[in-house]
Amino acid sequence: MTNVSGADRQGAQRVARAIYAAIRRLTDAAMAVAAASVLFSLALVCYSVLMRYFANRPVPWVDEMVGYVLVASVMFAIAEALRKGEHIGVDILTERLPPRARRAIYVLGMVAVAVTAGALVVEGWTTAAFSKMLGIRSIGYLATPIWIVQAMVPIGGALLLLAALAELVRVAAGLPPDEEETASTADAPKATGID
Repeated sequence: MTNVSGADRQGAQRVARAIYAAIRRLTDAAMAVAAASVLFSLALVCYSVLMRYFANRPVPWVDEMVGYVLVASVMFAIAEALRKGEHIGVDILTERLPPRARRAIYVLGMVAVAVTAGALVVEGWTTAAFSKMLGIRSIGYLATPIWIVQAMVPIGGALLLLAALAELVRVAAGLPPDEEETASTADAPKATGID
């Protein structure tokens, strides 16, 4: 095994931080889209309620639209949730492991996330392309081309894949958990489980 000099390690950490920062900006933007989607859903539901109960004019397409917007909000938020360590995790065993073993388990988890995200991209893209090729539309009031909604899956998968790969690069460079996240959750257990 070769020794890595301090300068090489610092260079690798600089590159890892730059990659992580770029992905972080992307996931922050995606999270803003997810938040806007939730607000748009709320506005649609409020509009529907007002029209139904105060104007006595139900709006039948709102439920369909809210469902589509919900898909967008989830798919645009998953990468940011991964980056912040907010996905569900069971750490009853890993917290008892030594730091090196925790690191190995964490890396295996990130690899599993990356593989799953890759499957979302490939299968989501295939499904959306197939639906577009056949011209499939929703059976609801909007008759939406369904590929538009299905396209949210590979987009979210791609964001998740980038976030997982950025995390793997960061861990490979020997960087600790995101300092901003660690500072804002100082009283909470570490999301990564890595010291």
